[in-house]
Amino acid sequence: MIQYWEYLQVVIAWLIFGIAHSVLASSLVKEKVNLRPRSYRRLYNVISVFAVLFIFLLGSTIQPEFLFPKDQSSKAIGLIIATFGFLLAKLAFKPISFSEFLGIKSETNQKLITHGIYGRMRHPLYTALILGIVGFVVFSPTYTNLLHAICISFYLFIGIHYEERRLIAHFGKKYEDYKSKTPMLFPTFRRK
Repeated sequence: MIQYWEYLQVVIAWLIFGIAHSVLASSLVKEKVNLRPRSYRRLYNVISVFAVLFIFLLGSTIQPEFLFPKDQSSKAIGLIIATFGFLLAKLAFKPISFSEFLGIKSETNQKLITHGIYGRMRHPLYTALILGIVGFVVFSPTYTNLLHAICISFYLFIGIHYEERRLIAHFGKKYEDYKSKTPMLFPTFRRK
């Protein structure tokens, strides 16, 4: 029997995460907190990781009910989809310093990246995450995992909105031109 209160707790946890994550990512909060950018980025990442782990732990307390029967073929298909997500993330990190992304090293590259996979889509890391969560749901097709996927996907679109506002504020017309020529999440295969 579906326990709606348990699912509602997961949705509320994702909602709180989304609000906190967006507020902590805002320029206003970054300026108010008296930390070097690298230290702030590290703290932001640690808070985010522990919050997500807590939400998944909360979801794991719900008795699993399956959307469809889990078998070897759904596991294989889920792994294939998630592997495409992993490979896309690997491609997306190619022109980016992973150490800078995590806040281990100070950010040095303040250039707009429009080559490689970024020449085909603006947000390959978000697409990679979507592939990863879809693969996860197909691999383990529970209502709880589907709920996680829906909440994460919903928040990704909010995150994209705020990230693009920040990129337009930082890069101006250069980003607006890039945005008008490059799709958001699904790659273009036409030649530029």
